[in-house]
Amino acid sequence: MTLGPLDASEAAVSPDAAARALDALGRELGAGAVTRSEAALREYRDPYSFAGWDTHVASGVVAPTSVEQVQTVVRVAAEHRVPLWTFSQGRNNGYGGAAPRVANSILVNLREMDRILEIDDDLCHAIVEPGVRFLDLYAALKQGGHALWQSIPDIGWGSIVGNTLDHGVGFIGLGDHPQRQCGMEVVLASGDVLRTGLGALPTARNWTAARRGFGPTVDSLFMQSNFGIVTKMGVWLRPQPESYMSCEVNVENEDDLGMLIETLRPLMLDGTIENIPVAFSPSMSAGVFGGLNRADYYDGDGPVPREIVKRMVDDAGVGWWYMRFALYGLDEVVDAKWRRCQKAFARIPGARVTGRQYDGATAQEQVAPRRAPEDGPLIQVHADRTQAGVPGLEILDNISWDEADTAGHLDYSPVAALTGEEAVRQHKLLRTLFESRGFDYASSLMMISPRSFVNIASLWFDTTDEAACRHAYDSIRWMVREAGKEGYVPYRAHLDVMDVAAEQQSFGDHAMRRFNEAVKDAVDPFGILAPGKQGIWPAAMRPAGR
Repeated sequence: MTLGPLDASEAAVSPDAAARALDALGRELGAGAVTRSEAALREYRDPYSFAGWDTHVASGVVAPTSVEQVQTVVRVAAEHRVPLWTFSQGRNNGYGGAAPRVANSILVNLREMDRILEIDDDLCHAIVEPGVRFLDLYAALKQGGHALWQSIPDIGWGSIVGNTLDHGVGFIGLGDHPQRQCGMEVVLASGDVLRTGLGALPTARNWTAARRGFGPTVDSLFMQSNFGIVTKMGVWLRPQPESYMSCEVNVENEDDLGMLIETLRPLMLDGTIENIPVAFSPSMSAGVFGGLNRADYYDGDGPVPREIVKRMVDDAGVGWWYMRFALYGLDEVVDAKWRRCQKAFARIPGARVTGRQYDGATAQEQVAPRRAPEDGPLIQVHADRTQAGVPGLEILDNISWDEADTAGHLDYSPVAALTGEEAVRQHKLLRTLFESRGFDYASSLMMISPRSFVNIASLWFDTTDEAACRHAYDSIRWMVREAGKEGYVPYRAHLDVMDVAAEQQSFGDHAMRRFNEAVKDAVDPFGILAPGKQGIWPAAMRPAGR
């Protein structure tokens, strides 16, 4: 069997083999653990693909409830040589959702493994299973009276484990989620259960207190890979601050981006700003986060003209670039940080620097989801909640802002150095790429460290129009190649783009790909775990001669 770089259909699994494996799983785990009806499987498709496409359709779903059942699933899959595609919640919609890379794979749904196994107030950590959502841990912290906050993304329905494994980001301190992970339990393709770091010692006393034990640190090998199934994970939390301040900077001109970034970076490097700031372009701040509808402003072909974008920005009460950030700590420390931020950003002509300060002990109640948008602009209400670690789903109502109820989006998210020059260069490149294909350029620049940012650029299209869908999927692949020529690689990739993204990493005659394939062959010789994920294919499915 050979596989072209973009055609997973050649790797499709025999429906008969998949049916036999599902029958065996039903006998082993009980019929209730297996789902295979066509109607039920619709939930697990790529949510934004055209309804008539069947490229990433699964043969069935199995929902284990324990580590032992995951081991059983792996054993049965190996016996029948049927690949598995694992997800925790499967909510990563702009990148393919829960859909498998290879057609007729069996989905392993870990939503039923949803226990919070430990919360430690002294060391500020928790141990969770993959089905635990940000919403669930927040509820447990509040109900248990724990004075702890967790870092969360903008939408709270995702899995803490799944988000971390896909290099996810949140918006209080410890916002780089792979860096706050500490300790994993992993089921390997052999059925063996591995614990990383200090957990490799059966009598370990502080498994989630230190990431490194004796020997190589392998946790990152299980992030954005297909080398194992993570069944437990430690996650660091932060103590409730005495004071919390939700802040924003609005700058009036598109060309102010470089000065905005140059002002921000020193404040992050010296610890004044410790969370992950985000700068939103007009289509994101005014549309998705501001609640405006594109159709109310423009119904023509192609991207929204600049003059109309400016009107949207004015109506939403934001600048051309809206950037949110947060401050935490003792009252006097937050006050001093705030004065420094005001002084720094005031150097940008026309910049508006605003903030809302809360008592850390009551902040989460004040910004809880029940707070009405009338308390302030929607974008501010959302920022206050998210940067206080209060998960919600409110922006889902706006996520189809350009075509009500039918819009989909694919996300292209390249990484770059956190300098004004790089931010402007990449912004102009991506805007040109998007607009040359007829799309609005909607982006969120997430400052994932004081030295780098990820530009999550969303490509919007009508999912009911097959030609529009095909154009969108073709365009995102083209953009990855074009930006790769300019030195940019994405931090995530849609199912259809994983091979293209991996192709860009060609240093040393694709030394990285060859290394990943060598690891794959060693730990998963039958190739049953998520073939094709991140462009890592097992030997039987690789193109001839590779």
